[in-house]
Amino acid sequence: PLRALAPMAQPFSANTLTFTPLPAGPDWTQVVALIFLALWALGSAAVLGRWLLRWSRLQAVLRTAEATALAAPVPVMMAPSMLEPGLVGIFRPVILLPQGIDTRLSRDEMDAILAHELCHMRRRDNLLAATHMLVEALFWFHPLVWWLGARLNAERERACDESVLAAGMEPETYAQSILKVCQHYLHSPLDCAA
Repeated sequence: PLRALAPMAQPFSANTLTFTPLPAGPDWTQVVALIFLALWALGSAAVLGRWLLRWSRLQAVLRTAEATALAAPVPVMMAPSMLEPGLVGIFRPVILLPQGIDTRLSRDEMDAILAHELCHMRRRDNLLAATHMLVEALFWFHPLVWWLGARLNAERERACDESVLAAGMEPETYAQSILKVCQHYLHSPLDCAA
């Protein structure tokens, strides 16, 4: 039995040890991380692309708009479009009205619409909406971000409605102006156009 153990008890020499390296395979954690990064980038690009397309359409409408004589702290423009009245822009906002709205609404109703849009300007709602749109582009995969965006939009509108009524606008006149706008005009394609 000792003779059988003798060769095993001898130290290995460097020339008897040969190592053959195993073939290197992919690091699956890196592959999965790259796939998730690519999916995130594609989703963000799709969301941003959709908003840029809508923004360019809104800018095209704005380029066809003409100045009006309505008095306001920002330019008031009318465009040959069926878009609802809205405040467009962040740094140099413009109130954009559809052509012919002044024939469908009374003077008091027009004042109510202008007061509502000016409230959006004072509150800087377009900046807040644009910031949230950027958050939506970064976290497009999270449903809570989209739900929060819808809630923020509804609350911005509610806050402006309350502000207009608190300033002394007759509630019935204000409600009539909103109903007439909803009957005749289309909703804005972008949340950052209040």
